[in-house]
Amino acid sequence: MKKLQMKAARAALMLAIFMSFTVACSKEEGNNPQTSPANASANSSSTAAKSKAEGTVKIVLPGDAPKDLAGVQKAMEEKLKTDGLNIKLDFTYFPWDQYNNKLNLIAASGENYDLAWTHVSWLSQIAAKNVIIPLNDLIAEQGQQLKADIPAASFASASIEQMIYGIPTLVPSAENNNFFVIRGDLREKYKLAPIKTLADFENYLDTIKKNEPNMVPIANDNTRGLLREFGDIYLPIGDYGAGPAYIDPADKSLQVKNFYESEIFKNIVKTKRKWYLKGWFPKDAQEIKDSEAALNNGKIAATWSNVLKTSERIDAFKAGVPTGTLEDVFLNPEKPKYVFDAASNLLSVFSTSKNSKAAIAFVNWSRSSKENYDLFSYGVNNVNYKLDGNAVSTQGIADKSTYNQVNWAWDDIRMKRFSKNVSPSYIENLKVWDKNAVVAPTLGFRFNADPVKSEIAQIDAVGQVYVGVANNGYVEYDDFYPEFKSKLKAAGIDKVIAEVQKQLNDFVAKKAAK
Repeated sequence: MKKLQMKAARAALMLAIFMSFTVACSKEEGNNPQTSPANASANSSSTAAKSKAEGTVKIVLPGDAPKDLAGVQKAMEEKLKTDGLNIKLDFTYFPWDQYNNKLNLIAASGENYDLAWTHVSWLSQIAAKNVIIPLNDLIAEQGQQLKADIPAASFASASIEQMIYGIPTLVPSAENNNFFVIRGDLREKYKLAPIKTLADFENYLDTIKKNEPNMVPIANDNTRGLLREFGDIYLPIGDYGAGPAYIDPADKSLQVKNFYESEIFKNIVKTKRKWYLKGWFPKDAQEIKDSEAALNNGKIAATWSNVLKTSERIDAFKAGVPTGTLEDVFLNPEKPKYVFDAASNLLSVFSTSKNSKAAIAFVNWSRSSKENYDLFSYGVNNVNYKLDGNAVSTQGIADKSTYNQVNWAWDDIRMKRFSKNVSPSYIENLKVWDKNAVVAPTLGFRFNADPVKSEIAQIDAVGQVYVGVANNGYVEYDDFYPEFKSKLKAAGIDKVIAEVQKQLNDFVAKKAAK
């Protein structure tokens, strides 16, 4: 997942990335793709024998390069050679705030790069702009392991009109971003029951406010955790709990509605306002600038999360709060759990790639065995990490030997390793998370924003003024909404909703005709 998985500032940046692209992501109910057994004994050499892919694969990823990238890269190239693949690797990392522009510039200038992390929420836009290419033929030729292991639903979520535009992660996908995380140790300290409802959650926040004077009860960094309280929604434009249009998966007519005119948006804003007035939120944007650091320093008692995030943040949290525990909150767990996308984070091939065959051959190799997956994801055992049973540990690893890779971009739950700080019950829950999930009828729908890209840009500009302050709890709903609604109308939101409906109708008709 997939890819989706970042702190509040990064979440806002992801939305900005999506908007910049728009202007210049299971076959049956109960499908459980991530429990497919890993083919740990896959014969990489036999796959390589019929492959002529070779040369240097130039890979683009976000963030900062791992400190021992050179050492791990050398080890991967040696293992590739042992497995019969004459492939070299070249990694380039772009800062998060430049990443989207860099992808566009690479395609526009014809620069020779091969592979990049992308996300399903951008898929229509970057495919329409010829930033990336379809992979169907390449997968058939170079990705036999990928073809065998990745479920059809995951490929469908990475496709536009049956053309696959990225190799998806294999992670739990059912409403996987609709979480909060709390301090489980504090919940137990004050003898509160496990949190299942909004009332439970607000009781926890109020308890923290009254008993922990040096803590802010919750960071104001996301709204998706509230969606299960107020409605089931699929957002075809944008994400992180807001967007101009939404679809209720239980609505058999699949009517596209105005999210900002909905009771869902109204209830979220009013809830956030209540949290602010009760002192559960930070008093201003300066009080908590980095929610992740604040969590790790014991300054906040709750923040955003997703289905995998606790496993990713647990070690940093434990380093700052050794006796603390983290606990996920998924409101109303008895309600249906929808799979809107069976993929989020992707590895895609540039349209400018001069070595696309080797790029897919490399991804196929990395997912062909646990040994290869470990090497790409965690580095060299006893050099970059150590195994504590089946768990990954960096205890005793020199700083210069650390390999903090962005492995969420190619996560595979079948082979993924976890920290020893992650409980076995948490891991087992991840493996069955999608069991009995309901596949949304919109699965595989990708909105092409080109016909209304000007309107979306204007709507985004309006949202920048009003939505953030509303979600931070700074304003009363009735005070800002009439003006907000008027400006959305002027920006063309009705035209956008009509275009989404048109494209969704076409999608449904084509799906029914198959």
